[in-house]
Formats: sequence, C-alpha cells, structure tokens
Amino acid sequence: MSGKKNAVKAPLYINGRYVVEKQLPAKPQKGETPYAASEKQIKVTLIKSTNGCLKDQQATVAALGLTKIRTFNVLPDNDATRGMIFKVKHLVTVEEVK
Repeated sequence: MSGKKNAVKAPLYINGRYVVEKQLPAKPQKGETPYAASEKQIKVTLIKSTNGCLKDQQATVAALGLTKIRTFNVLPDNDATRGMIFKVKHLVTVEEVK
C-alpha cells in the first residue's frame, strides 16, 4: 500500500541548501478590486530631477503623474501607490490631503 495519499513532500533543495517553500498569496477573483479606492488621499510632489536615475525609477515617476520639478499629483492612499512612492522616495515628498 504505497499510495500517494500519504506521501510526504521532500524539502526543496536548491544550490546546496534546503529551501522552505513559500505560500503564494491568493489571486484576486474576477471582478474583485485588490487596490480599492480608499477615502484617504496623499499629495505627491516631485522635488528632484530624474536625470541620472535608473530607467525603472523614471518610469515610476511618470506613472505617478509627475513630469517636472514642483509638479504634484493627488493619489489614493493604497498599497500600490505606497510601493511606487517607496521606490522613488529620494525624489518626492508626500503629504496627507485632508
């Protein structure tokens, strides 16, 4: 009776080390909005130029809607926006909108 029902998974072995398998977060269901608009909003202002920055940082600043120095944009305060701000935190300032 060597069925696969009671089989124990062997630990993952990569590059000479045992690695713990991570549980991936569940995918959002169809029609679900993972970054739902919140009531809170933040004002993001570009204070330094993107010249000399990495291409992905320049793209992130553009995605935040910032083009020139001292331009600002009011955005919803959610995890996606916070992650983008964290990536370019040395180029922008953040204020809460009341």
